[in-house]
Amino acid sequence: MDIISKKVSLPKTGTVKITFYRDRRKATKDKTTFSLPFDLQLNEATALGEIVYSPIFRSCRILWNVPPEDYKTQEETESFIKEFLFGTLMSVTEPITKQEAETIINNYQDFFKNSLRYRISEQGICEITLPIGGKELKEIKFLIRKKDTGDFIISDDSLILRQFRPHERGQRERVIFAAKKLGIDIRDEELVLESSQSDLSSNLHKFIQIISAVYIFYLT
Repeated sequence: MDIISKKVSLPKTGTVKITFYRDRRKATKDKTTFSLPFDLQLNEATALGEIVYSPIFRSCRILWNVPPEDYKTQEETESFIKEFLFGTLMSVTEPITKQEAETIINNYQDFFKNSLRYRISEQGICEITLPIGGKELKEIKFLIRKKDTGDFIISDDSLILRQFRPHERGQRERVIFAAKKLGIDIRDEELVLESSQSDLSSNLHKFIQIISAVYIFYLT
């Protein structure tokens, strides 16, 4: 949002229109102090000013290039701007550019790719480990087996449901309900999701999501 216009009813001055030009905002090199131009439209005149503020130090001062003729109007406007600045203007986020968005996505993809580790066991099973966040870094493990039909089986090797203690039966049942709702079967305490080769990526993502959620909400 580059320009913010607001009609304001000041106690003694009456209704005025204040426009903040965020597209013309300037910042110091260390991004601790900003200057924000604005204008104040009165009945027959327009006053021009600039807000110099620091989100870090929570400070603000207003410089007038063309001040209002009435000092009371100037005083009321400054009071409103200071209140509006810290209550609204600072909460308005900056627009993200396409280049920034691409950098965010690419960095996340690199992070995710580098976080995944795998090995092929002697039985030809792909064992994948993935770290998840929390108070202490934990790793989740899941397996991918290949069927003679060319399809795949994704499973947790019975590691999740067997971690629930007897008094956590209600939580365990909620996990089973959620898993079945997503199409994941339960076989002898093992979470199992069968997948064709074409759907393997989406099913793998689904499986990682539910395992991560169980660890974060129940097992950490």
